[in-house]
Formats: sequence, structure tokens, C-alpha cells
Amino acid sequence: MIINLSRDDRIEHPALFDQMFQSRAAVFHDRLGWDVVVKDGRETDRYDEEADPVYLLAVDGDQRVHGSLRLLATTGPTMLQGEFKHFFDGDVDVAAPTIWECTRFCVPPIFGSSAPDVGTVSAELLIGLCELCLASGIEFVVGVYETSMTRIYARIGWSPEPLARARPEIGNITAGIWEATPAALSSMRQRLSVRTSGRRVLVA
Repeated sequence: MIINLSRDDRIEHPALFDQMFQSRAAVFHDRLGWDVVVKDGRETDRYDEEADPVYLLAVDGDQRVHGSLRLLATTGPTMLQGEFKHFFDGDVDVAAPTIWECTRFCVPPIFGSSAPDVGTVSAELLIGLCELCLASGIEFVVGVYETSMTRIYARIGWSPEPLARARPEIGNITAGIWEATPAALSSMRQRLSVRTSGRRVLVA
């Protein structure tokens, strides 16, 4: 199931936050080699500590976190206008109350016969994100992603519109924007249903 948490929920749900930050360290630092700060096995940054993020977590019935993402209002500090700004030659200006930034999309590989696969968890997170947007008046989600992920988003059923390509020396990176619509949500739900046919998947 997908649950939404705010920074204030860290006091009430410390185990969930610990798992999320540990997974981020394992994926972004250990596996991908990103220049991120890891302390006591957990990856956090200034947005986790100083901003007012919203987190989406994919959690099973035993309260194990299988994936997560973070949302930031573009009316405040964002990674696209901060850490990612130098990736692009032009200014990617996408600040509005109805546009939020998605970062730290993290789905670590989990092994075991009962563990959901990475593609399923990714789809569940995007469905939860689109549901949250439609319920909260968020019209668009902006993010920076590896360009190779384009085909994964298409397979899930929610593709971004490219806004800018990073300079070649940065890598094969794109800034894109997703429009949250009922049609996108319906497409993702249908594709996930086909993907998981024969077993139960909870998406709250």
C-alpha cells in the first residue's frame, strides 16, 4: 500500500523513515555512486531537514518499505533550482503552487519469492503520486531523470514531457514534467492490473 507522510511524522513513524533513508543510502550512494551525504547508514539532505516535504512510501503489511519518493513545492527551494540548476544551459523555470517537484525516487531491489518486483513498486508509487496530485490540486509534477527511464515511464503509463536535456558532460539526463490527469491514473491502474494479474497488490 502507499502511505503519505510529512516531515512531522518522523516522530510518530521513526522506523518507516529509517528504512526510507537507509534505502536511499543503499541506492544513491552505494549502488549509483552519487555524491550524497550518508550518516549512520542513512541518506538525507537539506530538504529533508529544512523544507516541508511530502513523502510517499510503498509499504507492505509488515511495515517494510519497498520504495519511496519525495515531493517539494516549487514555490520554495527545489533541487531543480538548486543542485540540478547547473545541469542545463537554460533556466528550467517551473515554479507555481500547482507544480511540485519529485526527487529521491527510490526502489531498491528486494530479493525473495514474496517480494514485489521493482517495476511493480515503481508503478504503485506513480499511481499513488497521481492520486495525491488529483486529490490535492497539484496539476503537474516536475523532475530530473535518466533519459533511459523514458521507456519505463511509458510502460507504466505516465510519460513526462521533456523540458530540457542536460549538457553532454553531465550525462544522459532530462528534466521533464508530468501532467496529473484522471486519464493518466486510469492508464496506470489498468496496466498495473494486467502486470499483477493473479496476485493481490494493494494501492491505497
